[in-house]
Amino acid sequence: MATGPDAAAGKPGATARNTEYRIARLQERLVGEELAELGMRIEARGDTIHITGTAPTAEEREAILRLAAEELPDMPVRADIALADATAPDHSEEIS
Repeated sequence: MATGPDAAAGKPGATARNTEYRIARLQERLVGEELAELGMRIEARGDTIHITGTAPTAEEREAILRLAAEELPDMPVRADIALADATAPDHSEEIS
């Protein structure tokens, strides 16, 4: 019996389940590896994967995109990952 991403392609709904499994695996890798990234939202929209959230650094954003490419090499990935602003304020905040 064949297994893997191509095995279920002929069954109705199997491709969507396969995509959901692969997204869940990506989320597990983001949480479990050195990134420990919990704030990314990953979802399938049609045949494209959308990743949204905020990364603390550009290096972490690149690592997230690298993991996405490894887990979903045959799917287009659209990323809307903002970088957190970690700069110190240039003035004090007025509270009234």
